[in-house]
This record gives sequence, structure tokens and C-alpha cells, in this order.
Amino acid sequence: MGVERALTALMLGALATAAPTAAALGAYSATQPKPVPAGAIEVTEPGMLSKAGATYVLTKDISSDRTALFLASGVTLDLNGHTVTYASGDYAHVANYGFEEGLKGWDVSKAPGAQVLDTDKVKPFIGRKILKLPAGQEIVSQYVSLPVAGRSYYAICGVLTHRMKVRVAVDDEQGRPVERKFTLLRKPRAECPVTATTKLGGGFVVAHLHGLPAGKYRIRVRAEGRDALIDEVDIRPALDCGVGIVDSTRVYAYHKALYDGEVPAFADYTRKGSYNRPAQSIPTAKSGTVTIRNGVIKSGVTGVQSWGVQSTAKGVTLKLENVKIVASGITTNAVSHPGAAVIKDCRFEIDTPFIINRHMFAASPVSIGGKSEVSGCEFIGGQGCLNANGDGSVIHDNLFVNRQTVTNHYSVMLGGRARGVKIYRNRFEPEIGSGITMFGVKDCEVYENTFKITAANGNCEYTNEDYSTNAIRITDYNAPKGAEKGAFGNRIHHNKFQITGRHYTNYRNYKPVATAIFCSVGAGKNYVHDNEITVKHENPGTPAVACAFYIGGSRIGGEYYNNRITTNVPAFWIGTFYGDASGVVAKNNTITRADGAPAGFKPFRLGYGRIKATGIKFIGNRFVNCEFGVQSSNQSNRYTRE
Repeated sequence: MGVERALTALMLGALATAAPTAAALGAYSATQPKPVPAGAIEVTEPGMLSKAGATYVLTKDISSDRTALFLASGVTLDLNGHTVTYASGDYAHVANYGFEEGLKGWDVSKAPGAQVLDTDKVKPFIGRKILKLPAGQEIVSQYVSLPVAGRSYYAICGVLTHRMKVRVAVDDEQGRPVERKFTLLRKPRAECPVTATTKLGGGFVVAHLHGLPAGKYRIRVRAEGRDALIDEVDIRPALDCGVGIVDSTRVYAYHKALYDGEVPAFADYTRKGSYNRPAQSIPTAKSGTVTIRNGVIKSGVTGVQSWGVQSTAKGVTLKLENVKIVASGITTNAVSHPGAAVIKDCRFEIDTPFIINRHMFAASPVSIGGKSEVSGCEFIGGQGCLNANGDGSVIHDNLFVNRQTVTNHYSVMLGGRARGVKIYRNRFEPEIGSGITMFGVKDCEVYENTFKITAANGNCEYTNEDYSTNAIRITDYNAPKGAEKGAFGNRIHHNKFQITGRHYTNYRNYKPVATAIFCSVGAGKNYVHDNEITVKHENPGTPAVACAFYIGGSRIGGEYYNNRITTNVPAFWIGTFYGDASGVVAKNNTITRADGAPAGFKPFRLGYGRIKATGIKFIGNRFVNCEFGVQSSNQSNRYTRE
């Protein structure tokens, strides 16, 4: 069997760090079942909770081999201390789907050159092993039982890089090829078999199976054009959720659609002949508030493309109160809701070692719309933790323990050109990965949070160059001044940062970077002030980098003032691996040289090779155990000091 990320050690570690302040955070607590109150409706099995405005109360644990429950407008679902299990059935996996046992269980008669390699020596992906499949050669799995007829499954193949192409095909138990096509605007789109690649950063090639009889099936993978490095080759239940809240459906579940940015929803519950209308048996929710509280929602299988709660009802306010969601698999998440949400005292335990398309930020454990509030929650695992789109959301008093192995999936992702979001009193303690990304956002405020960030080892996208792990990244990718998609007017203040730099030796040319703030902005000014930052580089003098402020690819680098930095390496690096920088003001900061700093320590670093820093102002900064000094890469760097 391939190695999924085991949650046990992660959860125990998170609990150990969380215990001292769990009460302050709030967080999920188990509920003792109570009698059904007068006027409420008892729930004893999966199905449709169709009475708008009603309160439904579970009186026992329930499970379904597909999606478990659908809710109408205004419904309150009281789990009453019980558990809803979705995708629960006699599902099995392809034997040795992750090649952790070499080629055991695989027919390699058409792949004489197939070779299992160590990811530690090639590139990281999933688990310890990866298969090198030579061009034109094909591997075939053993048969696996698909026990539920008619539903969606994904035949999946992880591919290390977008430069590699594979063909994914499926046979039935008579050895006949399974063929499925999706017709859109009279044009057929391949569902199975599929010949495709991924996008930058690797991912999965997916064949969508549906409308099949129950039975035994096997998967075939062939490398096309060039050798391919592949992993996690399996057939899994797909497109399930524990609780569905349906306005419309989205049937675009085939490979190309997933890479065009589609998020399929309730495809198996769509009216025949329609692309977006739910089946007549499915209750719909258009407006009002839907509440889910007091219990557990969990996946019964290590699946793919599934959710604990999935909603397409943008006009509904979703409330989650004291709910725990547990799930594992590829692109397996807790909550997806396009509208406003109020999420309080919940716990999300998500074990997803990789995602189909890493460019989809909606593939985060929790993805919600604007004017939301998230408080008192614990986010354990996941590729990122919370994706918050839209204006005016408030995120406070949460614990984020990210386990990020794909690029740019931060613990909290602000996007959608959001305005006026406030993030405060949270703890960011990723096992792997970064804290907050602020992409194209304006007038947002981040304050009174604590961050513990350690430089990460390389991922499948970055092993031969620099890769940054950041407490906060502010970026608009150096957009033109005043651009609509720009990031400006944001304030980051009164936070505490603990940054650890670390050198890794697995990949010879890899340069890990660890920062408190990474700024790559061109559209306008941002303000970083009154923060307390400790930077400890464990291996100074190596290619690894650590600093408080890392400013590059940024025409308007922003203002940094009244910050207190204790560090054994330069506090500011302006003009970095990421590109030129200008328009930086560093004012009234206190920089303390920490014990263990190398000889010749200087508080500031400007430029890198031909990359330069210009228009830099140093005003009134104070120095402890050191003096003002600049480590400058070339004579093109320009600064003034007052």
C-alpha cells in the first residue's frame, strides 16, 4: 500500500503544543447525546432532510456508501454527539498503489524498464518511493473491487512534474477497456481513458469513472513521449461528502475541467440531461441559515476529491458549531462553501498528502466566502488550512497546524482581492509550511498572532533552487502601481514571530529560505510595525537563508517600523533571490545581534548578484550588540541613512 500521511504523530504533537491554551481557543468537545426536543425530527439513517426550517436530530451514528445527508433551506442539523460517516463501504485499494513495496502486485510485462526509486534521492512526492516508468512502457495493477454501482470513482496517477505525460486507462473484469466521454456543447471531452499531464508543481492525472456496474476493475498507466515519475496509482471513490447543501450542481468532473479550475459538485446527483440542476429527489437551499452542530463527520475511506460538508448555496449562511471533521485522501477536505460562514469551536483533521491541482486554492481543508467568522477552531493537517475569499471576514483565536507539501498552500490564504479582513490572536504552528498569504488584498489587518516557522525541505517543484517558508507573504507579483489586483493598505502589527533557518542536504542545489515577512508588491504600500521577531539560523554560512524581512520582486517594498528583531543573521534582506526591490523604509526598528552570530554580522543585506536594491531608507534604527552595517552585493545598490 502507498503511504498516506499518518495523522497520529501529527495530532499528538499538535495536542501537546495546544494543551496549555486549548480552553482559551475554545475548540471542539464531544457532546453527550440528549433526547430529541419537542418539534424536532429524529434522524436514524442517511437521506434527505427536506423540510425547510426544520430541526433534525440524530439519535444514532449513521453511515452511507456515498453522500450521507442533504439539507434544505434553513435546516438545523444537530448531530447530538453522534457520527455521520460518508463513503463508507467495502471499498478497497489497488495493491501497493504507492510502490512502497517495490513492484509487488504490479504486472510489468510491458514495462521491463520500470524501476522503483527513493524519493530522498530523486525528488520528494508522496511516501518514500516513486516509480520511474520509461517512455512507451505500461504497468497494470491487480484487480480491485468497486462495490457500488453507478457512482463516481477516480482512477488516479500522481505525476511528479508537468513535463511528464501519462495515459491512464481502466479495464473491467473481462479485460475490456472502460470508455467514458463527457459531451459539452456537442464536443466530447475524454473522461476515461485520459492522456494528459499536470500543471507546474506536479499533481494527478484523473480518469472519471461513472455509470459502471459493480465489479472488479484494474488500472493501466503508460508513459507518453518521455520517462515519467509516478506514484499513488489507484481507483478510489470520488465526489462524496458527508453533508450536502445544494443550490446547483456542477458536473464537470473530468481531468481537463479540474485543471481549468472547476470544482465538481454533486455530479452523481444531477438531473439527467442537465449540467447544473439537481435531481428531483434532492432538497435545495437558496437562502437563510443552515446550521450543523455537536458531532463528528468523517470519511469512511481514503478517497479522492471529497468533503465533509459541501455547499453550492452562495445565498446561504453556513453555521458550524462544535463539529469535528476527519478525512483522508487526495484533494480531500473538510468544508467548501461559496458564501458567508460562521465556524466556531470546530476541529478539522485532514490527512491529504497531495492534491490533484496545486493551483486550486479552493482545494484547502476549509474554503469559504466573504463576511465570514472563524473562531476557536483547530486545523490539523491539510494542504493549507483555510481559504478565505471575499471581503470583511474575521479569523481569530484559532490553531493552525499546516502540513504543506505543495507550493503556495499556506495555513490561511486570503485572495479574491479581499478587503478589510482581520486576522488576530491565532497560533500558526505548521508541522511543514507557511502561515498567511495575502494575494492581491487591500486594507486587511493581521495582529496579535504568534507564528512558529521553520524552513521546509524541498518539494517536488523546488529542489534545485530557492524555496521560501514564510510566516506571512504579501504579494501581487509586482503589479503596476494602483492596480486593481494589487496588494496595498494592509497592516501587520503586534505579532510574535519565531523563525528558524535550516540547511538540508538531501538535494544538492536546494536553498531553503525562512522569513517572517516576504514582500513582493508593486501596486502600493503596506505597513509592518510593532512586531517582535526572533530569527535563529541553525546553520549560518550555508546556502540556507533566514531573515525577518525578505523583500524582492517588489517596486514598493513598504514601511517597516518599531519592530524588535533578535537575530544571528541579517534582519533585512532587500533585493533577494526573488528579484530587485525598491521603495523600502526601515524606521525606528531595534535590531539585536543574537549569540552565535557569525563574525562580520551586519543587520542589513542588499542585493544578490545582479539583483539590486534601490531607493532604500534607513531612519532612526537602534542596534544592540552590533552597529549599523550593510552587506551589499554590488555597487548598484542605493540607500540613505538618517
